[in-house]
Amino acid sequence: MNPNDKRIDHLLGAFGAGALVNAWIDALITDDHLDRAAATRVACDRIADLSPWLIAAPGQTWRLRDEFEPNADFSPRLVLVLGVRHAHGTHPRDGTAAILIADAEDDPRHAVGWMDVDDFAVCYSLEEWPAPEVRRVDDSDATTTPTPN
Repeated sequence: MNPNDKRIDHLLGAFGAGALVNAWIDALITDDHLDRAAATRVACDRIADLSPWLIAAPGQTWRLRDEFEPNADFSPRLVLVLGVRHAHGTHPRDGTAAILIADAEDDPRHAVGWMDVDDFAVCYSLEEWPAPEVRRVDDSDATTTPTPN
């Protein structure tokens, strides 16, 4: 982890960070057939490192690390993640894991292009992870449970 990187619990709160870790533990057990101890270790280490392999998601903002200079062609200083493509196989037609980015400062609505996840992980650090939208429930949606006498 880069010393200037933010911590996942600061971005998501303790409950959100815990939920993310638990979801990845379950996924690693199911998908990769790891035992619980190994899955916990991998999930905690990769999430603590803010690995885009595990946490990149549309709507996030990532900042170019200080050791890199922005490049007008492909590496804006601040990017908005528009999409994430996961590689599902090893055949070249399956593509590589990549992140679709937009320039968050100049033109956040139009994609700059796809960036390989490994390159993205080296160049960018997570800046902001917006909270999910919360749907308000009004009285007409509420149900009541009768209380016994």
